[in-house]
Amino acid sequence: MLAVGPRSSAVHYGWIILGAGTLGSFMTLPGQTAGVSVFFDPITADLGISRTSASIAYAVGTLAGILPAPVIGRWIDRRGPRLTAAIIAGGLALACVFMATVQSAMMLLVGFALLRGAAIGGLSLVSQQIVNLWFVRRRGIAAAAASLGLAAGAMVFPKLIDVLISLFGWRGAYLGLAGLVALTILPVAAALFRDRPEKFGLSTDAGLPLAAEEPREEPSFTREQALRTGVFWLLSAAGFLTNAIGTALLLNHFSIMQTAGITYGDALLLLSLLAGVQAVATLGTGFLLDRHEPRHLVPLAMLMLALATALPAFCSGIVISVLYALCLGGAYGSQQAINAAGYAQYFGRDHLGAIRGVSFIFGIAGAAFGPLPFAASVDWTGSYAAVLAGCCVLCVVCGAGGSAVKRPSLSAKSMVNCKLEVMP
Repeated sequence: MLAVGPRSSAVHYGWIILGAGTLGSFMTLPGQTAGVSVFFDPITADLGISRTSASIAYAVGTLAGILPAPVIGRWIDRRGPRLTAAIIAGGLALACVFMATVQSAMMLLVGFALLRGAAIGGLSLVSQQIVNLWFVRRRGIAAAAASLGLAAGAMVFPKLIDVLISLFGWRGAYLGLAGLVALTILPVAAALFRDRPEKFGLSTDAGLPLAAEEPREEPSFTREQALRTGVFWLLSAAGFLTNAIGTALLLNHFSIMQTAGITYGDALLLLSLLAGVQAVATLGTGFLLDRHEPRHLVPLAMLMLALATALPAFCSGIVISVLYALCLGGAYGSQQAINAAGYAQYFGRDHLGAIRGVSFIFGIAGAAFGPLPFAASVDWTGSYAAVLAGCCVLCVVCGAGGSAVKRPSLSAKSMVNCKLEVMP
């Protein structure tokens, strides 16, 4: 395939990067919980395994799949995102093919490891990375716009997968997803993904004019320096909780809605509502990120997540379920934007892949461990109430941490590689 060159493009290549990153986020859905959750019941029924066994396979597979993320992050820093993204997209297609062949709980664990690793630890990481490389002063809104691909995928893929399963069974549905990945994001990654604009003599932020304010120096933290800051751990804690609780809620969405008296069809519609709210919250938070520090927005995301856990714990009915979907979508969207732009805003672009690779371990570890207490709560008590109440408390504590940490800064001795955010 003939690749479009950054210099020869009729429009500023930053816009092409933004579109490619958005598609990359969209195509992670086969490995996102919103996509996997539709397969969960058909797979457990066909293989004859319990939800607890499947949840354990999902947790262990997710942890195994995310372990290479720091290596992938360093690879992006050193070799650029293009080759990395193409290899990862091919791996995601093959992971979907493998899922179609699963015959046992052990094969399911391996399949989840391949699927989650390629989609979350790989494609999601590199898709966010290219947007952060090409946008600096307008990084918040650009990263949020690219993250809309994830929200759009959450709206489209559950219904698409449901249709594919009804027509071809869950194995045929996975083969269909493999073909879709191979025909879309694989050629796009190989043709369009590119390293930072300075390497091509282009400016950041898609060439848009600067704001009237004075240009600030872009920080340049190494991974080791970033790990010594309170902001890194605040962002990682918020990401861990959002992924842990959000994954558990989505993975058990139909079961939780059934206990609330909601039919399967209405529960499917609530997923679409959730995704729509997620999109609005992502854009709104992205707009705020260009004007406020990410640490100041973490309490808002945590408050909405706390409400999302409290509502199904103590209430039921369609109105409460709609409010639950609104709060969970708002929390997901807000944290999604904070996660996409926050690390680059605080730590710069020079070592961003290595830093984000570590942060992805915490985020995906949350997605791995989150479903386990939910499954255990149902097995032991027959209800989700206790674990939901505990999650609510954790969200409140994390939100309070947003006012406790300070903006990180490098000492004068360490600021050797700092660069201007905008090229002269």
